[in-house]
Formats: sequence, structure tokens, C-alpha cells
Amino acid sequence: MMRTNEARPIRGVVLVTAAGSEQGTRTAQELLESGWCVAVTARTVAELVRIMPGMSSHRLLAVAADPADPRQVERLLDRVVGRFGRIDSVLGTESAIASAWRRRTPSPGRVEAA
Repeated sequence: MMRTNEARPIRGVVLVTAAGSEQGTRTAQELLESGWCVAVTARTVAELVRIMPGMSSHRLLAVAADPADPRQVERLLDRVVGRFGRIDSVLGTESAIASAWRRRTPSPGRVEAA
């Protein structure tokens, strides 16, 4: 038997940066509730553990990464694409992550939001 939220088509994949913040947590939860696959990132595992209770795990990926470290940013993007196959949008305050994603993504297929 399939639950209602699993029968709903996936709307896309969003990477929420600075997910440990109140706004980041709220954004991630709203996207999950709306049918999106959501990857969340914060600087520490402790921040991610704090926000994860109650979030839908089959459409959620949480990865700790320091946005100031280009290698960690690239690994973050690789993990999200590896899990969900793509990234449709990057939301949040960490501009280094959004910039790295833009460099990787051809403009016609990219959807950007602030």
C-alpha cells in the first residue's frame, strides 16, 4: 500500500544551504511538505541533527559541509546529484555553494531563487 505523499509526483530537487538557521529549517520543511526532494547542508552535523526530526526521510538528504572549503562544496554537490540525479535550485545564504552549482549547471535547465 502506497501512502498518499509517496504517490505524489516529485516536483524537483532543491539544495537548502545554511539549513541550521531558523529560516533554512522552515524552508526545507515547507519544500518537503510541497513534494520536493530536499538536500540540506549546514557547517556541522549537530546543526543538521537538530533540524531533522519530523522531516520526511525518503526525500531528504543532509550533508555537513563548510562552504568556505571548495572541496567540501564539490563533494556536497556530488552527493546531492548522486542521491537525486540532479539539483534544480539552490536556496539559502551560502553564496559559495550557489556559485559552484551555477558553474556546473548549464543555464537553460537551471532554475535559480534567492
